[in-house]
Amino acid sequence: MQIDPIKEQERLRLNREYFEEGCACILKNKTLQPCPTNMPDLKAVEFYEKHCSCSRNYVTS
Repeated sequence: MQIDPIKEQERLRLNREYFEEGCACILKNKTLQPCPTNMPDLKAVEFYEKHCSCSRNYVTS
């Protein structure tokens, strides 16, 4: 099964936006900083999934 690259890029963009607009680690607790805008969405999403510790993180540890 192949992943449509356009759909995957859109998924990553939306996941990044999801974290950056609602992550308490970024907005309230200040334990994370938003990733630089020039960072690829894939890397930013991977970073947020690994380091976000609030309820916004959908990845179970």
